[in-house]
Amino acid sequence: MKIEKYKLWLLFFFIIFGFTFGMIIWTVKSAEDTPVYEDRSFLSNYHTVDDNFNQIVNDNMEFSKKYRVVFNINGNTIDGLDISDIYLGQRSIEKRGRHKGFLHFGSGNSISVSIRDMDSGDIVDSASVHLLLSKAIDSKGDMEFNSSIVDGYEYRFNGIDIPYRGYWNLNAKLIIGDI
Repeated sequence: MKIEKYKLWLLFFFIIFGFTFGMIIWTVKSAEDTPVYEDRSFLSNYHTVDDNFNQIVNDNMEFSKKYRVVFNINGNTIDGLDISDIYLGQRSIEKRGRHKGFLHFGSGNSISVSIRDMDSGDIVDSASVHLLLSKAIDSKGDMEFNSSIVDGYEYRFNGIDIPYRGYWNLNAKLIIGDI
């Protein structure tokens, strides 16, 4: 009887061990099969942003002191460069977002950027403007636009097609001279 009791405990131990080992293998396999999307929120890779984050924030503040930037998205105006949402998670941005309905599903979206010198009030026509429209979760729908041509007093991006419904992030990189 005593030998039979030990066989049951041994069998129970091997079942628990096998189940635990199987769960470990399943977890590793699931992690390997999950796609990894590179976040390009700053029009750069994660490592560059991580290494230079303080410099990026300081450059943005310096740029905002010298230039006034106005975005016009389908007739809706955003005045200035706002980076306060980079400290928030995506769900917080979705809840607090003030600019949710600016882009429309389908074609016909337009974005224009106007840049003025704060001291002189002159229109800046020598900037390089890079825009990135990206989905919140994955990067498969990322759209990047570049412009160094000024149309009147603003940089225009017309006929933008939004292929998927949902929340889109607009990130801009504005380069004027060394700034």
